[in-house]
Amino acid sequence: MRARNHINMLIVRIFTFTATVLALSAQPYGYVSNEMGNNIAVVNRATNTVCHTIAVSGGGLTGLAVTPNGSYIYVAEQSKNSVAVISTASNSVIASIPVGGAPVHVAIGPNGGRAYVANSSSNNVSVINIATNTVVDTIPVGSKPMGLAVTLDGEKVLVANFMSANISVISTATNSVWGTWAALSGPAAIVLSPNGREAYVANQYSNAVTVHSLPNGGILNTITGFSAPNSVAVTPNGSYLYVTNGNSASVSSVNTSSMQIVAKVATGLLPTSVAVSADGSTAYVTNGYGFSLSEISIPSNTLVATLPSVGIYPASVALYH
Repeated sequence: MRARNHINMLIVRIFTFTATVLALSAQPYGYVSNEMGNNIAVVNRATNTVCHTIAVSGGGLTGLAVTPNGSYIYVAEQSKNSVAVISTASNSVIASIPVGGAPVHVAIGPNGGRAYVANSSSNNVSVINIATNTVVDTIPVGSKPMGLAVTLDGEKVLVANFMSANISVISTATNSVWGTWAALSGPAAIVLSPNGREAYVANQYSNAVTVHSLPNGGILNTITGFSAPNSVAVTPNGSYLYVTNGNSASVSSVNTSSMQIVAKVATGLLPTSVAVSADGSTAYVTNGYGFSLSEISIPSNTLVATLPSVGIYPASVALYH
């Protein structure tokens, strides 16, 4: 009987430990790169608190992306011309990968096998093999590449070339430029619709968002009324865009059916990045000069929380769950 009780207690402990691990892994997290703070803030979105701060030796941290399984973060380190790889299990840097000059944004393919890095001063894109954390190719693109997006099938990478006023389309099969789309002045960020049929491009200098058809890249619509738009995100159902207005401390909500701005929500100073939660209920915005993170309710388009002191010049936010 004593042995049986011991086994039962062991089973209970194993079950409790497993349940705890699963509960922790299911927590909704946000990751914020701090350009001047040399760190990543880990935000528990359930409590709106910074639960960890991950030191990164490289400075000028900008764009970051989370692997599809949530295990790793890849963040651009401008000062080191490298990409830091962070384990979300240990909240620590496990690798630093040399890339091109002044990397600013990172995108990861849908199968998690490759990371693509926009190198803004060397005018190229580095291709990283995630299994080995090595650069396997470097692809010349336009002038000052900024935002990146990988198509749903993983076959193309779209690169917003800020100074060329165009979009380079990379074939992932050949790691070469397959084609070039015309854009407006200062394309800074790009996101795909959930069905993969349209690409939305924030054109900072022209204060507009262009809607491009895939695969030919023709401009279907041009949405105006923004103020230096520098980041764009789309809700999972494809119904709304959220666009940061760098010059007006706000985020605009766009109805994708009418292609009209339907709301403008005040944020902190110099919003730099926006991401939408997987359930489509919330948008998160980094405020560069506000040193803060804004949480916006998507159904009501209202500011529901501001997390202060998230870091020094927060530049980019990525979500998991």
